[in-house]
Amino acid sequence: MMAHNPVTIIKDGNLTNIDTGQLCRGDLVVLQTADIVPADLRLVEANGLEVDEFEITGEIMPVAKTVDDDADIYMGSRITKGMGKGIVVAVGEQTEFGKALQPSEDQNKVRDSPMIEKKYLILVGLLLPAFIVQAVRSDNLIVMAAFYLLLSAVLLLLQNDRFFRRLLISNELRKLEHLDIQLRDAGALERMSHISAICFDKTGVLTTRQMEVKTIYFADKMFDANDTSAVGKGIFDRVKIGCVLCNDVLFFEKLESANPLDKALISYALKNGSDFQDMHLLYKRIYDQPFDSENRYMASGFERDGKKYYFAKGDPEVILKLCKSYMTAAGTQKTAGAEFLNSNLLNLETVNANGDTAIALAYSNVSPENYTFLCLLQLENPLQAGVREIIKDVAERGIRSILLTGDKPETAMRVAEDCGIARGSKIYLTGRTINRMDPVEIARQTAHCSIFARLLPSQKGFLIRLLQQNGDRIAMVGDGVNDGIALRAADIGITFVKDSAPVLRNLAQILIRDLSDLPRLMESSRRMGSRIKQLKFFRFLAAIVLLSGVYAWVLTSGIFGR
Repeated sequence: MMAHNPVTIIKDGNLTNIDTGQLCRGDLVVLQTADIVPADLRLVEANGLEVDEFEITGEIMPVAKTVDDDADIYMGSRITKGMGKGIVVAVGEQTEFGKALQPSEDQNKVRDSPMIEKKYLILVGLLLPAFIVQAVRSDNLIVMAAFYLLLSAVLLLLQNDRFFRRLLISNELRKLEHLDIQLRDAGALERMSHISAICFDKTGVLTTRQMEVKTIYFADKMFDANDTSAVGKGIFDRVKIGCVLCNDVLFFEKLESANPLDKALISYALKNGSDFQDMHLLYKRIYDQPFDSENRYMASGFERDGKKYYFAKGDPEVILKLCKSYMTAAGTQKTAGAEFLNSNLLNLETVNANGDTAIALAYSNVSPENYTFLCLLQLENPLQAGVREIIKDVAERGIRSILLTGDKPETAMRVAEDCGIARGSKIYLTGRTINRMDPVEIARQTAHCSIFARLLPSQKGFLIRLLQQNGDRIAMVGDGVNDGIALRAADIGITFVKDSAPVLRNLAQILIRDLSDLPRLMESSRRMGSRIKQLKFFRFLAAIVLLSGVYAWVLTSGIFGR
């Protein structure tokens, strides 16, 4: 849970600082840039407010908040821009963040079968008549009794389901350990063979946590980011300079801690031949206009060899209005008109409809008031390597794949289509829609809908419970605190050995290296389940042979005794 830190509230019309542990429902909390949200709040005032909700929803980019549009913000989120006020609606363990951290009472208990099923005790009873007959014939009752007890023990051992299951499980566990797959619940491997659906989180599971430049839109042409050979060298060099310099990352060592968007742009320029350190040595920074949530863009100015260069980066709609001219992909400068504006707004709609992020870049060699449009950059969360093949493998095993994410629906749909979860369907449900639906109707929809977006942690768990009520056995694969409730609700919780929240590694029954281990895990479970069935048959057959041998011994000894 969150540490007890001071938080500002409005009490009796005055600003008052109290400890977060003293917050109560109904308190009016004041929020400003860099604050960690101390409780679940209903927003009543917002001024340029942007919130990093990654721990709650998994969405990489900060979310703009308004009172009318999205009035809830959640404990554990971070205020990245602006200020606001919110009324406390939940504190501590009752918050979405708190629910995700609560331990499960039966977490990691091994679910064993009984030592001996009662029906198999009949086999021991069937031995008794044979030994009674032999005891009457024999002069040594002690030997016959000992022999009876020995054979009874052998029969019981053959039917000791737990013993043989553990032998098989131990054998599979040794194989999985070589692959660095860890099982914290030995029974989870066997339960895996009964799974009918796998629920996946998006960010960090199906997609990477990094953003990448996908497409570059110049005023007259668009290019795949990995194929810019037809772009004029001068114009592409200018784009790369803007990507490297127009940000607050002044040292290469700070690149890993940069926000995802800046990191993606810098990485793209470096991938295409730029040198971060050389550029910062060659270009002296002479002007800065930090990003502002109201202006929605930033600008930087540089000097090299007596020449000045200014770059602006930000919301495409804002950058387009700043530009009086534009550059074509070939490097020709033209005057911006209505056609230029409309064309780029259509490009922006395409990016937004795809659930991706758009950023515009402009430059000037005169002043920071007279910009020329360079390009529109489309950034995406790329799929993890091999995800399409993994989802296909899951489907071929007769197991359904379901996407549960806190990200926006456009992004969820794009990822679901790219990896194969959507399977041609355009149907999705959001957390807000679910809140307005009757549970019976939600349960009916879950039988057909496989894409759920804008979900809170508790809603992920709720959907898994509904799927279980419909008769499904569920595995959940997640990597963040926001997946904690879902992992506890699922029949099997799966996370990653390294790239996951520590609290999730304590909640999960299975830890894998990456998603490529999932087919191996399912194959190991299938193989073990098959062997358990085979061994069960042969154990029962061995018991029947033993009983038949005993009665054959009784009959033959009776014949020879006459």
